[in-house]
Amino acid sequence: MTQGSKAVAWLNLAFGTLNVVLGALALAAVWAFAAMFSQRTLAPAALLLGLGTGLLARASLPQARHYGALLALAATYAAAYYQQILMAAVRIAGTLGVPLLAALRESGLGMLALLARMAMSSSLLAWICAGMALATLGAWPFNRRGS
Repeated sequence: MTQGSKAVAWLNLAFGTLNVVLGALALAAVWAFAAMFSQRTLAPAALLLGLGTGLLARASLPQARHYGALLALAATYAAAYYQQILMAAVRIAGTLGVPLLAALRESGLGMLALLARMAMSSSLLAWICAGMALATLGAWPFNRRGS
C-alpha cells in the first residue's frame, strides 16, 4: 500500500465516521422535535434511530465493516442521550416561559446532562438498548455467498 492510498483510506474512514455521528445526532433532533410536539417521550422512536444509524454506518463505512457496527452502536446511544438533553432544555423553556435557545444557553450542558440522565426511565433505556441492537444489526457486515 502506497503512502497516498493510506492517506485516502484514512480520510475515507474519518469522513465516514463523521457522517455516521452527525447523521445520528440529526435523527435524534428529529426525534426530539416529534416528541416536543406530541408532548410524549416517543420511546419506540429509538428503534428508528438505531435502524437509521445502522444503515447509515453500512453505507458510509463499507471498508471498515466491524468498526461501522461498533460506531453505530455507540452513536445510537450518544444520539439518544442528546435527544434527552434537548428534551430537558424544552422542559426548562416551557416551565420558565423563555425561548429554547435562552434555556440552552442559561442552563448549561452540565445541568442539562444531569436532567437528561434523571429523565431516562427503565422502559426508555430498554427501547434505547433495542435501538442499539438494531443499529448493530443494520451495520453488521453480512457476507453473501456466491452461487
